[in-house]
Amino acid sequence: MKERENMSSQNNVIHQSAFLNRKRHQDRQQEIIAFENEIPSAYQSDIRAYQKYLVTTDQTTSKESMYDFLDYCIKEQRIKSSTFEKRICALKRYIIVETQNVFQNDDDFKREIKYLRSLFKQEEYSKQTIRKGKKALPMDELMKKINKLSLRAKAICLVNLITGNRPSEMVRIQIKDFDLDNLSVNVYLKKQKIYEEKRLTLDTVMAIQEYIKKYNLHPKDYLIGSILSNGNHEKYISREISTRAYLNDLKKWTGFTAYNFRKTLVSDMHERGADLATIAKQTGHKSIKTINDHYLKVSNRTVDKFLP
Repeated sequence: MKERENMSSQNNVIHQSAFLNRKRHQDRQQEIIAFENEIPSAYQSDIRAYQKYLVTTDQTTSKESMYDFLDYCIKEQRIKSSTFEKRICALKRYIIVETQNVFQNDDDFKREIKYLRSLFKQEEYSKQTIRKGKKALPMDELMKKINKLSLRAKAICLVNLITGNRPSEMVRIQIKDFDLDNLSVNVYLKKQKIYEEKRLTLDTVMAIQEYIKKYNLHPKDYLIGSILSNGNHEKYISREISTRAYLNDLKKWTGFTAYNFRKTLVSDMHERGADLATIAKQTGHKSIKTINDHYLKVSNRTVDKFLP
């Protein structure tokens, strides 16, 4: 009798293990499918514009309607070439997910996109290649402005300036990410989905230490968080604020944005003689070409030095 009970118990264990194994395998396959069908949130506005165009022109989701839309964007909407490149990425991803069409080794796709890019070389559309963007600032002037800020604002701005972090990276930093003895901070690069160690200056470390001491910050507290003011009293609240809220804070404190800070760091490091790989290591740029094409513009003050 006991042998039968033992065998029954063993069989139950085997069946339960088999069930749990199958469930894990199925769950993993579902995760893979979700990963393959993921569309970055940054693409949503471009996708919505494409969907609206489909309704207006009575077309369906396809490669052909995508080419038609991109042509319309250049000729009628007069979008910038940088926006055009972003829309290609967004719509390719959307069509792959929606229709299971692929673009790899697609000669028609290469032909169509080559033609569309050539439009920007025509005089009629050439102004759409002009990039304004955020400007780099003189580092010494920006530092003077930052050093006059309140303790909290100063510490946060120094971290942003010295690391060249994107807003999405700044709002995620917690006190535990800092290694102040080693003059460094681990930053999660959302675009690359990896952590990268960035260097800090001694002045930045000292400002962080004062900030931590004043507000009694703990390892899990966020660097930025938020402040509740009640008369002369301030209460720090640990939470991950939105990138929009952070950009509003920076604008209020300095009149500039995180991208002004980022470009200022790139420009200053380059003027000091840093090569592109060194700059990319600190800023978290994946592509050195991006730095060269979009960040290292000759500034007016550099031209002024050589004028008679």
